[in-house]
Amino acid sequence: MKNLIVTADDYGVFPSVNQGVKDAIRNNKVNSVACIPNYKDSVKNVKELIAEFGNKADIGCHLTISSGEALTVQNHEAFCYGNTFRPFSNLNIDDIEEVPELLEKELKAQVQVFLDNGIPISNLSCHHTTLTTTAGLFKVYLKVANEFKLPIRSVNIFPAAKDCTYRNILNLMLIRYVPMRKLKEMRKFGKEINEFLNTYEAKILTPNLLESSHYGPIPQAGFLDIAAPIEIKQKHKNLRSFFKDFVADENKTSAELMVHLISEDLNLLEQDDAIDYPGIDQNYFDSRMLEYRSLNAFDFSAYPEVKMGFWKELA
Repeated sequence: MKNLIVTADDYGVFPSVNQGVKDAIRNNKVNSVACIPNYKDSVKNVKELIAEFGNKADIGCHLTISSGEALTVQNHEAFCYGNTFRPFSNLNIDDIEEVPELLEKELKAQVQVFLDNGIPISNLSCHHTTLTTTAGLFKVYLKVANEFKLPIRSVNIFPAAKDCTYRNILNLMLIRYVPMRKLKEMRKFGKEINEFLNTYEAKILTPNLLESSHYGPIPQAGFLDIAAPIEIKQKHKNLRSFFKDFVADENKTSAELMVHLISEDLNLLEQDDAIDYPGIDQNYFDSRMLEYRSLNAFDFSAYPEVKMGFWKELA
């Protein structure tokens, strides 16, 4: 029997996202939640999730250096504008890599937010995948994972072209802030990251692969109403292809499906407008609605060889 972890990212900040995640857990479509640690109501919202669903869904810490306010590196130019993390498109990677001890301290503080409040953490992931962009950042990420003895999200992306496309887009976004040699390194590291993980001094557990084709796309004006049926059909086709390959591959026993969800409740969407948390772009909420519709309509029972697994089952 193969294990599939279905993780909903970015829980803990926006009411519409929080509700979308809860709906999917209730519908038995999600069993893992990547929770934002640095919002003022993060702990309250996560405790509310646990109170409602108990151990039905694992709680992960979604580490961030590109959203919300820093916990320990406020006013440090490498990380922040004032108290707020530099946005994803303005990452100052070179300068961050020069102070790995400060990055480590910040990441540990984010994990500790949950642990200090009695919230059990089963895994780590990173917002915008920032901590997997270069060897310098990734090494600190692995060090933190090892110190807390926690597994991390797989860096073996399926399909591989998704990661390549992502790194190319990130290069274009960062061209004003990151030297060309570093941009080249970021592209190259995408091909080396699995080997880097496999040869790291400590064994860090991960699922065998991360299914990411369900993510997106970037919406256009009027996109949702017009293109939703076509996009959902394509998402289901992608998922069927993934399941077929996953079941057939004898070397793969575990996988994670990464999803980004949002409720379509208009009252909650209005409440979102009052939230002050830079780094989760509301311009992309249409694509979250597509993922919400697609995931909740997908029939996982068609694949009896695959069960909903948990992070503690990784080996």
